[in-house]
Amino acid sequence: MNGALAHYLRRLFALQTIGVLIALTALLQVLDLLDATSDILNRHLGVTGILHYTALRTPVELALSLPLAMLLGALFTYYTLARNHELIAIRAAGMHMGWMLKVLLPVVALFALFQFVIADRVEPIAEGAMSAWWNSTTLPGNDDDEPPKTLWCHTGDSLVALDHVSADGRHLQGVHIYRRNADHQLVSRVYAEAADWQHRQWHLRAASELQLQDQRVARVVPMDAIWKTNLLPDDVLRLNLPQPHLSSTTLYGIVAGERVGTRPPSYYRTLLYRSFAAPLGLAVMLLLALPATRAVERGGGGGGKLLAALGAGLAFVLADGLMTSLGEGDRVPPLLAAFLPLLMFGAGGMVLLRRYIIG
Repeated sequence: MNGALAHYLRRLFALQTIGVLIALTALLQVLDLLDATSDILNRHLGVTGILHYTALRTPVELALSLPLAMLLGALFTYYTLARNHELIAIRAAGMHMGWMLKVLLPVVALFALFQFVIADRVEPIAEGAMSAWWNSTTLPGNDDDEPPKTLWCHTGDSLVALDHVSADGRHLQGVHIYRRNADHQLVSRVYAEAADWQHRQWHLRAASELQLQDQRVARVVPMDAIWKTNLLPDDVLRLNLPQPHLSSTTLYGIVAGERVGTRPPSYYRTLLYRSFAAPLGLAVMLLLALPATRAVERGGGGGGKLLAALGAGLAFVLADGLMTSLGEGDRVPPLLAAFLPLLMFGAGGMVLLRRYIIG
């Protein structure tokens, strides 16, 4: 497992995968910049702004590219070994496909760890920095023709509407807080002209409250107050994002009711389970690429096996995305949505492995 042959196979596989990952990430970056460069230049940010945008978007592109890079890296590795007749030498030395996969698994584990760190730690931070930077560089008057967009969220026992949010998420204007009782009935409405994040808590400015008491409405005079809530500035920045990337810690906090969420609980449960299932999908890609080991044939008909392996990997990506969407929409149990494609295609890969070991 640690001899010269094992080191050669790991190095070949790692270099092939890294090369494909760099190429795919660069391609996604180019496509992204084609759409964003004009906006960056209109904000007078220049080349520095383009480079800053590219750096903040790189984690997202890496996370998107890695599963396909693992599939193509395995395909190229298997095909190279078959084309150079190295697989014949490996089998002649008494090694089978199961042994070769065990040799390659440490490389897969490193890429899986890399994917988890990027998606779970780096990506949410980069997205928050991207949102704050993009909002802070908006030119005055660019949004005059657009009506103001009110942001809504759930905070504990309340519904909250925010008329305007600062670029860093620490200053709010037009804060509407609708408080409910245990039966989800409205009991009061608080309106504050502004709220500022200071000393790790929100300070309401010029706040007034309407209380519903025994079929009458009681009004409290304007006042400044401390707003006790689980809403944080980072949560505020996420409210305007259509599909924010959240860490597993944040997802667990939202599921447990400790953090603020704007989507149904099934959405966050599915993402929480998938954050742990996604790295395991890289091992499935290694199995699905196995037909490439038989892609070199005397009759020249091995191309179909390469296409079959590529199609199986793309089908896995498609099924994973489809089941994730169904889980987020509460059409399928979140745990099943996160792990069913992994189990199904993993079982198919094990069937291929058994067939090639016996064959």
